[in-house]
Amino acid sequence: MLSIVRNVWLSLLISFLPAISLSFLPYLLVGSQYINGLYTSSFILFFPISFAYLIASNQLYDIGLVLRRFGFACLLALVPSGLFTAIFAFLFQNLADEKQILFVFAGSVAMISFVLYSVEYFTTRLEAFLFPRKFRLRTALKKISKNLGVISSFRELKDIVLVDIVQTLEVMGGAIVFRYEHDTEIIAEGDIDAAEIKHLLQSSALSEHPLYTCIEIHRHEEYTSYLVITRNKANTLLGKEEIQWLHLITSYLEVSLENVHLIRKLTAKMQLLASQLPNEHSAQDIQWFRKVMFELQEEERLRIAADLHDTTMQDLFFLKRRFIALLDKYAMNKEDKEHLNNIVNFVEMINNSLRQSCFELNPFLLKEIGLIETVRSYLDKEAYHTPFVLKFREERASAIEAKDLTTKKHIFRIIQELLNNAKKHSQASHVTFTMTVADRAFVLTYEDDGVGFNSTEARRMEIGSSGMGVEQMKGRVLHLNGQLQLDSREGEGTKLVVTIPIRETMSV
Repeated sequence: MLSIVRNVWLSLLISFLPAISLSFLPYLLVGSQYINGLYTSSFILFFPISFAYLIASNQLYDIGLVLRRFGFACLLALVPSGLFTAIFAFLFQNLADEKQILFVFAGSVAMISFVLYSVEYFTTRLEAFLFPRKFRLRTALKKISKNLGVISSFRELKDIVLVDIVQTLEVMGGAIVFRYEHDTEIIAEGDIDAAEIKHLLQSSALSEHPLYTCIEIHRHEEYTSYLVITRNKANTLLGKEEIQWLHLITSYLEVSLENVHLIRKLTAKMQLLASQLPNEHSAQDIQWFRKVMFELQEEERLRIAADLHDTTMQDLFFLKRRFIALLDKYAMNKEDKEHLNNIVNFVEMINNSLRQSCFELNPFLLKEIGLIETVRSYLDKEAYHTPFVLKFREERASAIEAKDLTTKKHIFRIIQELLNNAKKHSQASHVTFTMTVADRAFVLTYEDDGVGFNSTEARRMEIGSSGMGVEQMKGRVLHLNGQLQLDSREGEGTKLVVTIPIRETMSV
């Protein structure tokens, strides 16, 4: 665009500068021309010639598109022009000759073609004002179709697609439903009853329900997906144009849903494969699976932590400030003031909880104060909320601080998972974490006096909310060239020892 503007200005200078500087100005100042204006004025032709070139080369305007549209308008104008000319010839058959009739026909074709082309042009340009609903639907369709290419999870499916559909149609709520053979998964946005949707779908009454518009997106051998939309905010059903727009959206969604399903399926298989790798030496060829899984998990944790910090925590911060401003601005009785103070304290408690969650998702202190102090700070805070006595001991383990940040992060994740598992399953009264260095190896020991479990069934043991079993945690240890020893019996507690060599550690 800048090059076109530059070319236009250059052609303007070349066209008029010679006539102005060599003919017009000298004549005004000294009464004579340096070069006769008859010659310098010929440069003015350069300006329209340069415009003609820009148009012909489609740099300034798509002349081909204009000619095609005008040609189509001329074809449409032939019939009404022919009828008008025939009526003219019949009414003035004694006065009009062939030249006049031909002139009337040609003029009618030109005039009607110009009117048709102008109507199309201005209708397109003024669509946002003439047809605002249609314009908004088309704009939303472009936005959604553009964003569909970056969707890789159900959360993005809701944030990127479902939110836009609900806002564009101005409905109370919407949902994308996945019906499996033995289960139903619902992604909902706005005011929509997910339990009712599930019940109606199971009873095959959803498609005929008067309060919902249900469109089948995709039928797969493993699932069937639906798009469900409520009535709009005026409590009326969607119109024909809006339903056609939804059908167009679902045709785009079909491909994206299939991609999301395949990504989830592949991720689950990769997790299973990573957890079942027997040991480091016999699985070198597929060791990269562990690396990919750990990278994906860390990227997702960092993304969630950033989202919480940049959106929810900021909103809570400004909400707290507004409550405090209300306290300072208005005179309140003691009871109302105490009630508002309690709300402020509750908001602060939620913010602190989110701050702790962000830290667990992204333990930034590992880089600032090291692994040992980060673990100490983390366990000290968790000790206030655990149903057991939580202790942490460190004995000359500072050598681990020489390791890279990735190694420390793996160790911190292992401690997180062990603690989460203890809170969920151990029923212990005492839990102890110990860090030490022995025989050129870092040793992390976990001990509790809880109910224990059968070590041979450890594969089915879940660690926290991550959904990873002991074998997947063992994958972290093997990834660091370490070893994991698990000793547990029912009713006798659990002891787990992680040993990682100090000298050689595989980094992600």
